[in-house]
Amino acid sequence: MRFGCAVRVYGQPGLKAYDTRRRQHEPHLSVSLMYLRDILTYLHRRHIHFYRMAAEILPFATYPHRPEYRRQVEECAQELAHVGALARRYGIRLTLHAPSYVTLSSAEPEVVRRSQEVLTALAEVLDFMELPAESVVVVHVGGGYETREAALDRFCRHVDALPEGVRRRLALEHDDTTFDLRDVLHVHDRVGLPIVFDLLHHRLLNRDALPLEEALHQALDTWPPEVTPKVHLASPSTSMRVVERRNPVTGQRYTTVHPPLWNQHSDFIHPYDAIALLTALNGREADVMVEARASDIAVLRLQQDLWRFAPELAAQVAHRPTRQVAEPSPLYMDWSGELETEEDGRVLVVVMNNPRDFAIARDEGWYRIPVKRAPRQVAADYLAFYLTRVFEEERWSIPYIAPVLRYRVVRRVELLPEEPDHPRAQEWYYKVEIGPLRRLPHPVPSRRFRRVTFIPTTLQRLLAAEEINDLWMTRDVQAQLHAALKERHVHAEQQYVIAEGGPPYRTDLAIPCLDGGVGVRWQPSPLRRAPTLTEQGWTMLYLDPEEALDHLEDVLQEILDEVREHGGERHSAPMPVL
Repeated sequence: MRFGCAVRVYGQPGLKAYDTRRRQHEPHLSVSLMYLRDILTYLHRRHIHFYRMAAEILPFATYPHRPEYRRQVEECAQELAHVGALARRYGIRLTLHAPSYVTLSSAEPEVVRRSQEVLTALAEVLDFMELPAESVVVVHVGGGYETREAALDRFCRHVDALPEGVRRRLALEHDDTTFDLRDVLHVHDRVGLPIVFDLLHHRLLNRDALPLEEALHQALDTWPPEVTPKVHLASPSTSMRVVERRNPVTGQRYTTVHPPLWNQHSDFIHPYDAIALLTALNGREADVMVEARASDIAVLRLQQDLWRFAPELAAQVAHRPTRQVAEPSPLYMDWSGELETEEDGRVLVVVMNNPRDFAIARDEGWYRIPVKRAPRQVAADYLAFYLTRVFEEERWSIPYIAPVLRYRVVRRVELLPEEPDHPRAQEWYYKVEIGPLRRLPHPVPSRRFRRVTFIPTTLQRLLAAEEINDLWMTRDVQAQLHAALKERHVHAEQQYVIAEGGPPYRTDLAIPCLDGGVGVRWQPSPLRRAPTLTEQGWTMLYLDPEEALDHLEDVLQEILDEVREHGGERHSAPMPVL
């Protein structure tokens, strides 16, 4: 059994579910696929092996009146296959949920036609990704209109009109207002769509008063034996709703407080809702999509709660957490597709080591990243370029940025055909196609002329950065500690690699000193000892992030004391002339 999350994730900063750029910026499926690639890499590390992609991954689903977006599926065949292979390698089940405007029960021919086109396009995405039959597109019946019976009949007829390959990808979910489990079981009997059981919907709309176990097993029986059924788990929100209104006479605004709506999802899953569902399964196999506003954080917390409250069930179904699940920083919670502005666009800082690659980016409009050595986060709305020592006046700085147009997966020899005998000629690369290079209003320098590889950040951070250490999207405690040190004129380096006479050792925060230095790692104790660090004169502090946040002033004082013990900060070299 796999527990999964839907669309957005919060456990790692900078991950978007799809290309959220507006129509005027020409969103592209290949950009969405790279965001999906980054999410899959994150989920694999967190042992989450079930994920619902955003339907908006395909711009055609957001702009169905723009048929040219539909062609992006075939254009991105190689990239779709690449990300699909990654999902299969990680053992992550991928599904989709049709947009709310997909309504096959409608009596309006144009609405039905557009709905069928979107479903066909979403099914093509799954097919081009070469995903197995378990990867389905979940749909609802839609509106009841004049009568439920007539709407169900139209739905069945319109499903029958779909191509066979599209029908094979569909699964049907009952809802909480109009069509209950009995209704969708009737549809299954007619057109054969498997049923996705939803615990919250069943509790809100159950005209036949079917017991949970009986209803659940009726839905599970609709799935082919070779496909693991999919079920939805949600808890109702119990939060009060604060609504702002305007007095129609005076025009003054006032606030009213309303009780919760029981069909709205809570932030986390009540553990006893999960226990009820898992008990009703009675050992049968199913994958559980956790529908909670905290998404992946809710999945991790639920796994922990099951080990606490129902270990006999948790041993069968949940990956055992190795540590307390940390609460996400509030900063992460702001990163939602609907709330993003142009300034919240994602930026990937990449390295320019030689003038030839810079000329390619400037004149031909592309940059390459080897797939084997790609960073955890590849997707971005912009590339920013960190220039190394060969660029003279602009060295050790980020002076340029360019918008990302699309991604391709190609072999190196296709990018550089003049080098057919290169040792990596047949290796795969991400080709990032970009628009014109733009000069930043204020280039972002590196104070210590340090070597960097890739830095995922945001456009807002890039435009506001005074130096390169301001770019990293780090946990809240590190951001506060870095800012506090900066106020005391101590310039700490983020994500710094110590490589002074020994094997490289990565720190979360480091202060090079006249005699060695002081480093910080966010872990209560070292995962591996690094005796050579002491020989090099470095002192490492291994800190619990939650405790450090509660005692930030004490941690700050400890670091400052250690810096003094090491002879004080090794001052930056003079800033490059820009």
